[in-house]
Amino acid sequence: MKKQICLFALAVIMAIPFSSCKKSDPPVVTTTAVSSISETGAVSGGNITDEGTSAVTARGVCWGAAVNPSVADSKTSDGTGAGTFTSTITGLTPGQLYHVRAYATNGEGTSYGADVTFSTASLIKTIGVAYPPDLEKYEFFYDAVTRRITKIDDYWNVDLDKTITYDYSVAGKLTITKGSSATVYDINANGMVTKEDWGGGEYAAYEYDADGYLLKVIEHWGGADHLKMQAVITNGNIMKHTTFDDDGVTSKKIKEFTYAAIGENVNNIHQASMVDSNTLPCSNLFGKSSKKLVDYLEYWDPRVTVVKKRTTITYEFDAKTRPSKITRTGVDFVEVYTYTYY
Repeated sequence: MKKQICLFALAVIMAIPFSSCKKSDPPVVTTTAVSSISETGAVSGGNITDEGTSAVTARGVCWGAAVNPSVADSKTSDGTGAGTFTSTITGLTPGQLYHVRAYATNGEGTSYGADVTFSTASLIKTIGVAYPPDLEKYEFFYDAVTRRITKIDDYWNVDLDKTITYDYSVAGKLTITKGSSATVYDINANGMVTKEDWGGGEYAAYEYDADGYLLKVIEHWGGADHLKMQAVITNGNIMKHTTFDDDGVTSKKIKEFTYAAIGENVNNIHQASMVDSNTLPCSNLFGKSSKKLVDYLEYWDPRVTVVKKRTTITYEFDAKTRPSKITRTGVDFVEVYTYTYY
């Protein structure tokens, strides 16, 4: 009898479906760092390193204002299967903080990568420059469609000192008026300055690479071209620029820039522009700004010495990770810039 009971028990055990012990694994996915951030878009993506126990049928990124967005929020759909994928995020609001994470779905459920935050780009509203005890402030106004600067109010302390207007009404031309003084520039299809005519057959010309970075400034006078400035661009960053003497050959000042790991230059702050101005570069009139924020720069006059002077740059950021205060500290000066945004 015992033998029959044992055989019956064994038969019952063997009859239990093995599927009840089958593993049920969702996918494994990581989130790609956010890049190419603009006012209304960005690029992210992910990498599915393990599809789990069934094939991945949907993948992409999801985003929102709150931490750990899900597929119930805004999302992209970027194919199926394992491996890396790129996601283009659109329809964002300028100057907003977002959370994004990659997702992957298979028959067992949906998995998510790490939550990554980023802020969309903002147009600069004001730049304040400290000249203790005085302060100069520039307030920028933009065309709602083209996003080009239309006007700048220039304040000295609290008083309006002058208004600068930008007039694009003539095709291929930009007229900048400061008080009674007007300067007319030739511009290309991207709104970048290509020529400033000084009259009498003399002018300054500006040359750009295919990506829109300013490479050369050439002055034409005395019936000949004279190389004035030249830049070196690497991976979207202005690494070096050289200023030349009147002969267009002899270097008289060299600047080299080292970029910080602190973050991307999302808000288009010009720190390495060959055109040294607080106002003119803001609409990319003289080419793109570097992709990253500058950590420090070194400069020297190779005609006299190879000893380099250094200017270090420190940052304070607002709640949307935008630079709100930039301090430049040199050998014998300290400059403080403050920023607000639209």
